[in-house]
Amino acid sequence: MSKSTKVKVLCRTCKHPTNHEILFRKDSSGETEDGDIRWWDSNQVIQCCGCDEITFRRTAECTEDIDPYTGQLDTTETLFPSRTEGRPPMEGFDNFPTKTRRIYVETLKALNHNALILAAIGLRALIESICIEQKTKAKTLAKGIDELADSGLLSKKQVDFLHAHRFMGNVAAHEIVAPKATELVAALDIAETLLKTIYILPEVAEIMKPKSPASHV
Repeated sequence: MSKSTKVKVLCRTCKHPTNHEILFRKDSSGETEDGDIRWWDSNQVIQCCGCDEITFRRTAECTEDIDPYTGQLDTTETLFPSRTEGRPPMEGFDNFPTKTRRIYVETLKALNHNALILAAIGLRALIESICIEQKTKAKTLAKGIDELADSGLLSKKQVDFLHAHRFMGNVAAHEIVAPKATELVAALDIAETLLKTIYILPEVAEIMKPKSPASHV
């Protein structure tokens, strides 16, 4: 288990991942009687290096939880206060198409209740619904995301992030693997930016469009 003095986690105040100083930590470990299973826990008090916000962080590792892709121990991270609880729908979400709006609201509810696997599946469905609404011709979600980028709706960094995270594939649904809450929050931020660009900003632009001057007789 890492003994670093700093960790990078999502800050509730800064609203993005920042370096946090570990002010206090209590580590523990153990194993079953036969030694087949080993585990490590770490309870920490951490402080954001940007805004000084204090957070309690708990990490857990177990030899039973191996990442099938990297072969490394899968670390479970829990933050208090929660980074997902109480997130409201974005302003203007009522402008979304009916199906997209419903998927968005249900995904948000899952995330707020820390149902990470359901939230991951919902986020995938949300991006797929946008691809359908935008009439992409791709037969896979990955290619659909690329088409959204080609049309200028996603930046390269946003596309790279979505492609890099397994929950945008079938892992969450078929392998029952929960992604980290910070990954889901970042993916939801990208999805909300995409939704805002497609369904909210055009409406705002229409409202702000200058009126034609009245003709003078």
